[in-house]
Amino acid sequence: MRRLLFLTAATVGLSACAATPPRPVEVSLSQTLLEVRLSNGQTCTGPAPAAAAAGWSGTLEGCAVALPYEVTIDPGTNPVRFVLQEIFTAIGLTDAIAPIATVTITDATGRTRTFASPPPREGD
Repeated sequence: MRRLLFLTAATVGLSACAATPPRPVEVSLSQTLLEVRLSNGQTCTGPAPAAAAAGWSGTLEGCAVALPYEVTIDPGTNPVRFVLQEIFTAIGLTDAIAPIATVTITDATGRTRTFASPPPREGD
C-alpha cells in the first residue's frame, strides 16, 4: 500500500510540474517588433504601432497563453547613438540598432518579469 501511495504522490508531483505555464526567458527588440522566447521554446511577438516613439503595450501574439507586455523606450540616448540611428535609418536599416528600452511581461501566474534591451554585457 505504501508503494502505491508513493507512486501516486510522485505522479501527481510530476504532472504538476508539467502543467506549469511557460514563462518568458528572453526578449529581442527592434524599432518595429518585440519578440519573446518562452521556456517551452515558443516565440511570441508584439508588433509596435506606427507612432511608438515612447513605447507600446499589448498582449503578445502567437502564444499558447495570453501574456500582457509593456515596452518603455528610454528617450535619453547618447549623441553618438542618435547619429548612428539616423545614419542607419537613412540607408534603410531601421532595425540595425536595438532601442534602449525596458520590457515588462506579466506571465500566466501573475509574476512580472523585466528585461533590458539591449541586454547587459558580461561584466557590466
